[in-house]
Amino acid sequence: MKQMILLILALIALGFEFKKTYVNPTGTYKLVSKIKKQKGEIYGYSGTIQVKTLRENRIAITFMVNKGAPSYNSGSFIDTLAYNQNRAAYTNPELDKSCKIILNFSTDGIAVNEKTANFNSGCGFGHAVIADGYYKKTSSKTPILTDPLTGEKLKK
Repeated sequence: MKQMILLILALIALGFEFKKTYVNPTGTYKLVSKIKKQKGEIYGYSGTIQVKTLRENRIAITFMVNKGAPSYNSGSFIDTLAYNQNRAAYTNPELDKSCKIILNFSTDGIAVNEKTANFNSGCGFGHAVIADGYYKKTSSKTPILTDPLTGEKLKK
């Protein structure tokens, strides 16, 4: 056991970098959340992420999350992001300087974590809308990227 620890420490000291296996992020993802339908209303969070790989280290992404009834407040963005070590981060200093949405990709989905100074209006989203959650991969096919608000196909 001591030999294994010494070997790991030696590799770190020599600058050996442990690299993660590349996860192809292309696909469509849906938020895993409990949703309750009652009297024609949908209660609970829903969300969709579409990702298209542009290069090994660059992705195009559409993101939408909705809080559900009674307010149906939502948040969305469309952007191109750096993709390194199976991770991407979205920021929008024009809307919220403290906003950072971190997307950690795995073969099955994306763990999303939002950081902001004020979760009531963070990232320019609707009142109290938070992006956090696990978005399960529902398709590995290259999606036709669409605007999350209008559904219109995005130009290349």
